[in-house]
Amino acid sequence: MLGFAGAVWQLVGLRYPGNTGAAIRTAEVSGADAVVIDSDFEHGGRREALRASMRADHFMPVFWERALEVLPRARAAGRAITAIEDSGRAAPWQVDLTTPQLFVVGGERHGIPQPVLDACDRVLRIPMRGFIPSYNVQAAVAMVAGERLRQLETDST
Repeated sequence: MLGFAGAVWQLVGLRYPGNTGAAIRTAEVSGADAVVIDSDFEHGGRREALRASMRADHFMPVFWERALEVLPRARAAGRAITAIEDSGRAAPWQVDLTTPQLFVVGGERHGIPQPVLDACDRVLRIPMRGFIPSYNVQAAVAMVAGERLRQLETDST
């Protein structure tokens, strides 16, 4: 799946199966090639996440692997590795998202762990104006996935 030309989503450190499932569903509906999850969910948590995804795993592969093992393989397959974190400098619409990408999104409390963030090629930020310091993980996935789809549609016209 890392050799495909589209998007793969790496979810790191998510703590809530419901949020994980919503992010999986959003990735699938946006046409992602796969989702890779780095979490400490036991069997029941994994099953709950897949149920919350509305069984998106029937249409798109979902893998459970550690991010620091996936990132070098993604890079070797020619993917840009793009983190989505509040420390980013560029907004999603300021960069080309049409190339093969591994998008990395962090957990609800601590974001992307620093060793994973350090292994990424670039860091995007999604502008925020409210008082809560971050978006729900599914919302972050949706915003970047939507921008990627917009760019792909613009390229094909």
